[in-house]
Amino acid sequence: MIALLIVVVLLAVLLQYLTRRRGLQGLEATLSFSAPLVEPGAQFDLILHLTNHSPAFFPFLRVVVRLPGSLAVDAPSGQLRPDNRGGQYLSVTTWLSPRQRLDQRVSLSADRRGRYLVHGLTVYCGDFLGLSEEQQSYDQFLEVVVLPKEAPAEDLGQLSGGFPGDLSVNRFLYEDPVLTVGYRDYTGREPMKMLSWTQMARTGKLMVKQYDYTLETSITVVLNVACQAEEPEPLMEACYSLARTLCSQLEEQGIRYAFQTNAITAGDFASWQSVSEGLGQRHLLYILEGLGRGLYQPTCSCEALLERAVRSSDGTHGLLFLTPERDPEALRLAALWADRAGVGLWTLIGEEATL
Repeated sequence: MIALLIVVVLLAVLLQYLTRRRGLQGLEATLSFSAPLVEPGAQFDLILHLTNHSPAFFPFLRVVVRLPGSLAVDAPSGQLRPDNRGGQYLSVTTWLSPRQRLDQRVSLSADRRGRYLVHGLTVYCGDFLGLSEEQQSYDQFLEVVVLPKEAPAEDLGQLSGGFPGDLSVNRFLYEDPVLTVGYRDYTGREPMKMLSWTQMARTGKLMVKQYDYTLETSITVVLNVACQAEEPEPLMEACYSLARTLCSQLEEQGIRYAFQTNAITAGDFASWQSVSEGLGQRHLLYILEGLGRGLYQPTCSCEALLERAVRSSDGTHGLLFLTPERDPEALRLAALWADRAGVGLWTLIGEEATL
């Protein structure tokens, strides 16, 4: 019995020595989000990836991640603690066998639109007897963007006077062979398929069909964030929601659209301030990501934004102008630039959407 006890003690001392000697050698720790873009209030996962590349056994690991305080974390209260900078610490404990890989998920959610950052993690390793602890930090930049909420469709229709409905832009694109509006003499330059045999038989001379032109429907969504209100935040949020809903509806109706804004974005996303005309899920998601990253500060005045929007549209797009408050000067400028370009103008005001 004494011999067995001595063997156990010696084995414990050996394991204690080995765990303290190796420390965190051979351990790899990274983080990832389950999705880069998420809906407000929807759950998404923070995934902890732990890989033991060594033949050693890690009997106790504690992983600590600092998260933004505005993120809701689905974890026991004992795993969360606040910090003095407005954030919170998430602590996860586990163990790893030799050559083992472990992926552990923690559910998160956020009600507010915006960009949320995580700057790495710290791993603490306990020895076999639990007498001491070593730590190692792993630097990593991680972000997730929460999109703006959808604006109610009925409110959108009331604010915009029924948009989106039948739109037209005075731009001749191509002759539509279905829309025949008359006939004219053959000049020798028209293809044979344009000849009208019935009119030739009636008049006794060569006649060709004259077609109407199909008009292209295209829109430039212009989001202005220059605001003088004392509490601009709810007005801005209403504008971001309206912009998201408008772009989604244009996408559903197959109407090509461009996007212009003077909003500063969080992160390296400045090219989003001027998005050329397009259509498709990739085009929409790029604009929606920018709406999630958008801040409340403008890069330029409302007039400069409208001038850029009209110049980039080449006078062929209707203007859909979103602005946070009913500012007579901003509305006058929008009408002036639309009139100069000879295009239609629709105006939506965030202040009226919050009433």
